Amino acid sequence: MRALFFAFVLCACNRGDYVVHRAAGALQIDGVLAESFWDKAAVAGPFVRSIDGKPASAATEARLLLDDDNLYVAFQSEDPNVSGKFSKDDEPLYTSNVVEIFVNPSGDSSRYDEIEVAPTNALFDASFTGGPRKWMDLAWSSHARHAVHVDGTLNDSRDVDRGWTVELAIPFASLTGMDKPRPQRGDRWKFNLYRLRQGPGQPGEGQAFSPPMRGDFHALDRFATMRFED
Repeated sequence: MRALFFAFVLCACNRGDYVVHRAAGALQIDGVLAESFWDKAAVAGPFVRSIDGKPASAATEARLLLDDDNLYVAFQSEDPNVSGKFSKDDEPLYTSNVVEIFVNPSGDSSRYDEIEVAPTNALFDASFTGGPRKWMDLAWSSHARHAVHVDGTLNDSRDVDRGWTVELAIPFASLTGMDKPRPQRGDRWKFNLYRLRQGPGQPGEGQAFSPPMRGDFHALDRFATMRFED
């Protein structure tokens, strides 16, 4: 796992555009981030506490890339005791340890998708088409390819872990609110990135790239903006 760089600020309330660059070649979804393209991706983070924008208890950062077919997302999360409660897809991962991406391609604050991955590599996804938390479609599938690499031992508190890495390939064809097959250079989407540290031995903390400053990750008015470039 790459070492995370701590550069905490008092409050990350105003994020500028996050620039998503194109991957220069094929990415293997294995959770390892061995390809050099990831080194050139902009860093989203470090995440801060979602409730007040203050420094988080453990470092989390993310990177995003794209190609013609997919949005790629990588999360790197420090954790001395990596644990996961759920092993099956679409279980309530949000009640345990998890990382999440919310994407709103249309920017209309109505249609958006939520995708989560747990340290066990279980995935939860849902689509919303009526505004924040409204008309949730649990049957919707992101068709995301995903993998997790744990730097340590999952669900074993007898040793000290370094953390866990998640890698996602999300097909553009699956996303809600797309007005064309894929984003073009200069297009902007609304999005946010989150981490939950909760459950036994965890601090009960929400983290965010762009903190909602309240106890609700579905705060579309606090989403950041990603801009697609070459």
